[in-house]
Amino acid sequence: MLRVSWRNLLAAKLRLLLTVTAATLGVAFVCGTFVLSDTMVKAFDELYGGLTSGTDVVVHAASAYDADVTTTGGQPRPLDDQVVDTVAAVPGVRAAEGAVSGYALILDPAGEPIQPGGAPTFATTIHATREMSGAARIRDGRPPEGPEEMVIDARTVDSAGFRLGDDVEVIFESGRRSFTLVGVVGFGENDSILGATLAGFDLATSQRVLDRVGLVDEVDVLAEPGVSVDELRDRVDAAVPAGVEVVTGEQVASDGTAAVEDALGIFTTVLLVFAGVAVLVGSFVIWNTFNVLVAQRRRQVALLRAVGATRRQVLAGVLIEASAIGALAGALGIAGGVGLAVGIRQLLTLIGVEIPTTTPAVETRTVLAGLGVGLGVTVVAALLPAWSAARVAPMEALRVAAPVRQASARARHLAGALVLAAGAAGMAACAIVADEPRWSLLATGTAFLGLVFVGPLLARAVGRLASHGRTGGGWRLAGGYLVRSSRRAAATALALTIGLAVVAAVSVTAASLKDSVTEAVSGGNRSDLILAPAGAGLGISPAIADLVRTRPEVADVVEVRRSVAQVDKQEEFVDGVDSAALDRVLDLGLAEGNARDLAPGRILVGSDEADDQGIAVGDVITLTFPETGARTFEVAGTFDKGSLINTAYVLAMADFEANVTARLDTSILLTAAPGVTPEKIQTAIEEALVEYPNVNVNTPAEQTAQARESIDQLLGIVTALLLLAVVIAVLGIVNTLALSVVERTRELGLLRAVGGTQGQVRSLIRHESVLMSLLGAVCGLIFGTAAGVALSRAFVDEGITSVTIPAQQLLIYLGVALGVGVLAAIGPARRASRVDVLQALSAD
Repeated sequence: MLRVSWRNLLAAKLRLLLTVTAATLGVAFVCGTFVLSDTMVKAFDELYGGLTSGTDVVVHAASAYDADVTTTGGQPRPLDDQVVDTVAAVPGVRAAEGAVSGYALILDPAGEPIQPGGAPTFATTIHATREMSGAARIRDGRPPEGPEEMVIDARTVDSAGFRLGDDVEVIFESGRRSFTLVGVVGFGENDSILGATLAGFDLATSQRVLDRVGLVDEVDVLAEPGVSVDELRDRVDAAVPAGVEVVTGEQVASDGTAAVEDALGIFTTVLLVFAGVAVLVGSFVIWNTFNVLVAQRRRQVALLRAVGATRRQVLAGVLIEASAIGALAGALGIAGGVGLAVGIRQLLTLIGVEIPTTTPAVETRTVLAGLGVGLGVTVVAALLPAWSAARVAPMEALRVAAPVRQASARARHLAGALVLAAGAAGMAACAIVADEPRWSLLATGTAFLGLVFVGPLLARAVGRLASHGRTGGGWRLAGGYLVRSSRRAAATALALTIGLAVVAAVSVTAASLKDSVTEAVSGGNRSDLILAPAGAGLGISPAIADLVRTRPEVADVVEVRRSVAQVDKQEEFVDGVDSAALDRVLDLGLAEGNARDLAPGRILVGSDEADDQGIAVGDVITLTFPETGARTFEVAGTFDKGSLINTAYVLAMADFEANVTARLDTSILLTAAPGVTPEKIQTAIEEALVEYPNVNVNTPAEQTAQARESIDQLLGIVTALLLLAVVIAVLGIVNTLALSVVERTRELGLLRAVGGTQGQVRSLIRHESVLMSLLGAVCGLIFGTAAGVALSRAFVDEGITSVTIPAQQLLIYLGVALGVGVLAAIGPARRASRVDVLQALSAD
C-alpha cells in the first residue's frame, strides 16, 4: 500500500502541487505569526537584558497592581531623591545613582518632529558611573554635563543629519528647549532602542526638564565586588522606607519582557484568527480534493479490494497520501513562515506601525505548530474521503468507470436548513439585543454550519438557474454539471465563501465604526477646534494649553488626559478633564447630575457601568491607581455619550494629577471667543503653535476625516491579510476544475466528436468556474454582511453606535470574485480543450 500511495501521489503532479500549496499557505500563516511574535519578544528581551546588564539592584516606587505600562506611558510614581543617599549608605553598595525618564520629542534641523513609525520618544538620565549604563555606550563625543548639553541615540543622529556641536530643539511636557549635542549613544550593536528616539541628560538637567526637581523615578545600584545581588537586594530593602520596592536588575528585565509578551498576546491572537481562516479554507480545499480523488479511483480501489486488500489497508493508503502532503506542507510552511513574518512586518510599517525585530526566532513551539497543523488539518480533512474509499465493494471493479453522482440526502438538507435558520435567528436576535459578542459568535458559527449542510442544495439551485440558458449553450451545460456534482461544487464554493464572508464582515464593521466616529464627533462635540498629537504620538505638552489660553480668539480651553485604574478589579481607562468649561466643549449626554458638579473628590460614570455596579449619584466608587493605590470618589453624575472620549470614568483634573504621574494631554478642546469665526481661530492657533509641529490643529470635520482614514488603513491591512485565504480558495477552484477535466475526459471527447470546438470547451470550463465562484461569492457576501451587522451590534459599548453596510464595496468584491472565477479556469480550460478525441473516446 505504501508503493500504491506513492504512485498515486506522483501520478498527478499538478494536483499534488496545488494541494500542497493550499495547505502550505495556511501553515505558513500560523508559523509566521509565531515567528513574528517570538522575534518581537526576543528583541525586547535583548533590549531589557542589555540595558539592565550594568545594574545589580533597582529601587522604585511599589505599584498598587501590575498595570499595563503601554497605556500609562510607563511613568512610575517618583521618589524623593533623598532615597539615593539612603541607598548609597547601605553596606555593599559600590555606586547608587538616581534616574528619571519621560517624554521628549526631538525636532530635526528643519523643525519637524522625529518619531519613526510612531515609536516612543524618551528622555532619560545618563549615569555618571559608566558601568551602570549596561549596553548603552557613548560611541562618539562625551556624556552630557550641565544644563545645556545632551546626547542622542545613533539612529536619530544619522536620520536627522545631526553633528556634534549642533543645537537641537526638544519638546517636553513643560515646553520647548534647546540643547547642544555633545555625544552619540549606541546600544550594543543597535543604533536605537527598537526604533525609539532617546534624549539623554545628566541627572540635574533631566530632573529640571522633566519636572522632577528633588525627585527620582528609580535608583540604580551597583554592588561591590564579592557582594551577591540577592544579598545586596535584601540589605537595600531593609534600609528604604515603606512603599518602595527593591528588585534585581535581572528581575526588571524579566518583568519588562513579560509585560511586552502579555501586550503582544492580543496582537498574536488577532493574527492567529486570520491564520485560522486560511487554515479552514485550506481544509475545505483538501477535503474536496480527496473527495474527488476517491470518486475517480473507485474502480482502482475496488480492484485492490478484489485482490485481497482490506478496508483498513485502503483507509491507511489514503491517509498515507494525506500525511505525506501534510508533512511536506508543514515543512514548507515553517520555512515560509519566516518570510511571511517579514512580509507582515513590512505591511504594518507601511501604515506607520514600527515593529521591533532582531534575528528571526524560530522556537520549538513554531516547528511543532507547523508540523501539527500541516499533518492534522490534512489528515482530518482526508478522513471522511478515506472512510468512503474503504467502503468501496470489490464488485465495483466489474463496472465501467463513470463519474459518481454525489446526491445529498433530504435529511441532511432539512437538518442544514434548520441549523441555518437557527443561526440566522440567533444573529438577528443578537443584533437587536446588542452587546452580546459571545452569543453573536456562537450564532455566526451555527449559521455557517447550516450553510455547509445546505451548500449542495444551493449549488443545485444555481445549476438549475443556469440550465435555463439556450439548448447546447455553455451556461446550460455548466449548470448541468453543478446539478450532477452538487456536493463537489458546494465544497469548492465554500472555500471562497469563508474568505469573502470574513472580508465582508470586517468591511461592514469598519464602515459602521467610521460612521459611529462621525456621529460621536458631530453629536457629542461642542468645540470649534481639537488639538491632538500628530502621528502616533503619546500626547502633547500641557504647555500648549497654557499657550493657547493667552490667545484672545479663544474662549474655552479644556485639557483631556488619560490613564488607567482598576475598577471592581478590572482595568479601565480613566480621563482627567478641566471641569469648569466641560459642558461647553462636550455633550456627554448626562442622564443624572450635571457636568458642573464635577469637582475634586467627585467623578462622572457611564450609565451602563453605573447600572452594572448598582451605583447612582451620591454613591461612592473606588478606583485603584497604579501609582497611588485605592482612592474613593463620590458619583457626581452618569452619562450616556461616552464614545467621543471612549471612557466611562471622568475625573476632575486636580484628582487626575494627584494620582497619575504622566502629564501629557491626549487632546485639547477649544471654543472660539464671541465674534471669532472658525477659520480665524484655526489660523490664529496654527500661527501660535508654529514651534510645536507635533500638534495637529483640527476642526471637528478634519478630526473625523483623520479618524476615518485611520480605520481605512486598518481595513486595508486586514483585507491584505485575508487575501491569503482568498488565494487558497482560488487554488481550490483550480484544483477542482483540473480534477474534473481528468474525470470527464470521455465526456469532453464526446463533446468534441459531435462538433464542439476548442473554444466552446474552454468556454464550458470557464462557465463552470464562474458559477462556482458566483455561488461562493454570493453566499460569502450575504453571510458576511449578516455577521458584520451582528458583530457591529455586539460592540456597542466599545463605541460602534450605528450599523452601515458598504454596498458599493461589497459589489466590488463580487466583481473581483467573478474575475477570479475566470482566471482560475484558464489552465483547466486550456487542458480540456486539448483533449485528444480518439484517446478520450477509448478512455475507461
